[in-house]
Amino acid sequence: MFSGLPIHEVNDSIALLERAGFVEWRRYLGTGPFNFGQVWITPIGRYEAERISGSMFSDPESLQQVPPDASRGQVSLPPAPIGSPYGFRDEDWEVIAERKSQADRLNVVMGCQFESTHYDTATLQENVEASFKRAVSEYNSQPGSFKTTLAFKSLAAGYGEHLFNEIARDIIASDIAVFETSDLNPNVMLELGVALTWGTRVVPIKIASCPKPPSDVSGQTWIDYEEDAQRFLDTDHQQKLARMVERAMRKKGRR
Repeated sequence: MFSGLPIHEVNDSIALLERAGFVEWRRYLGTGPFNFGQVWITPIGRYEAERISGSMFSDPESLQQVPPDASRGQVSLPPAPIGSPYGFRDEDWEVIAERKSQADRLNVVMGCQFESTHYDTATLQENVEASFKRAVSEYNSQPGSFKTTLAFKSLAAGYGEHLFNEIARDIIASDIAVFETSDLNPNVMLELGVALTWGTRVVPIKIASCPKPPSDVSGQTWIDYEEDAQRFLDTDHQQKLARMVERAMRKKGRR
């Protein structure tokens, strides 16, 4: 076999992957010594392959040293994520896998309350998008960059089965997710939770005069702004955003 694994390990591996939903197989007589005749990857399997390949190139400071023999002899099923409590279709996983594999495109989504007394939604979104455009331009000017384009999208409003699946899919497929939390909107906080659960890079923002949420979610740093995000209080905000873009694109480009 091309994998170089013993036949019994190939059979066990394919059986585990099929049970987890990452591959499908066709079994019939006459395939010995293998327990299958044909095998092919599913959309959720393609997504998992993208996720694993991305985690292999995490930031060096986030890597943990694991002893070589730590997991020897232990067998466990890989997680089979559901994506949305309503359940994802194959088409949803295909969209996620495709966007995650785009090494020349930075996918950024933004969630916010669509009518607020704190800010003008359209102006806020335009200013946040403009900040990312400047960050991408700065990244592209660096030697060795992957020359990316920005795909900025506002998350859909409303919550039904179809809409929430679309929202969850867009968050999981994104490279960076921005959430405006000044209103403490429960839907926005739910979206933030989806992003944190799936390991998406999160940028939570709020008006400087508004308090942080009552619980400091996963130790996140809340970025304060004024004037519909025309001005961020952190004077190094634009530089930090450019570094975030660089890390996100380095992770995608090395897959």
